[in-house]
Amino acid sequence: MMLLKIKNLGEGLHPSETVVLIQTKDGPEEVAVDAKSLRNGTLPVGWPVGKSAGFLLVELPRPTVTGARRVWVRKEELVPDKTARRTA
Repeated sequence: MMLLKIKNLGEGLHPSETVVLIQTKDGPEEVAVDAKSLRNGTLPVGWPVGKSAGFLLVELPRPTVTGARRVWVRKEELVPDKTARRTA
């Protein structure tokens, strides 16, 4: 699992939601996520599903406000989740 760097924009429509900003290849994207899922300015995402010219394709836990489920982000925007359990 990887952690995606985000900027917290504020509360979402539901009391348990937070709106965050993600810097993508095509510009900033906003996503409403469960506030409990954030970890020190990062959002847990799965492993990248593609790569191209310094960018990685990641799948988000929820769609962005424009409807995207996968976004291209700079590889520097992702950090490994050291708390994730390793498997053999």
